[in-house]
Amino acid sequence: MAKPRILVIEDHADTRRFLESMLTREFEVLTAENAIIGIDLARNQHPDLILLDIMLPILSGHDACSLLKGDEKTRNIPVIFLSAKGTVNDITTGLGKGADDYIPKPFDVKEVIARIHVRLRKQGESPFQPIHVGELKINPAEREATFSGKSIDLTNTEFDILRYLATRSGQVVSRGDIIREVWRGDDEKKANDRTIDVHIRALRRKIPAMTKHIISIYGVGYKYER
Repeated sequence: MAKPRILVIEDHADTRRFLESMLTREFEVLTAENAIIGIDLARNQHPDLILLDIMLPILSGHDACSLLKGDEKTRNIPVIFLSAKGTVNDITTGLGKGADDYIPKPFDVKEVIARIHVRLRKQGESPFQPIHVGELKINPAEREATFSGKSIDLTNTEFDILRYLATRSGQVVSRGDIIREVWRGDDEKKANDRTIDVHIRALRRKIPAMTKHIISIYGVGYKYER
């Protein structure tokens, strides 16, 4: 069986070589020293996941992530930010750019590998029946969502959150429930209430009608109303 292909976009040579040497035990690894080269590799080599530094020359990781998530060829590739900027604001900003996860530097390579496995597992989960809630239609098999017949361009995490809310339409779902469902296992420790709120705001921006369908329940979480 072919190894999953991981693309590392990192300008620091020592960090890039270290990640490559550690990851090659389990993955096929592609590397790029800047985002321009990295985006080209992503479009042509179709990696299963991208590890992306934020502070890069020429084009920042934030801008690179926005371009990757806006491109039909690369938008479904999970992106994990690796960054020396690790404040809550830095993390929420990174997730707001469309990244699926965020790991502050310095990092433990075992944690990086574990979180890569979490994201790859989510990509490969078995599909189940389509979900129809009013004008919202979700096709888990193709990871596609439409509202009023129009396709919605969602990141993987946004899709997982919307799918979870839709499957529990009419029920109040806590932020903790969302974290346990979407992040799962040890990865749950890396998400928090603010993380969920950032993704909900992104959903509402992308689908203005979601403002009236995804209802905030003060002090608890959210509810999807038909």
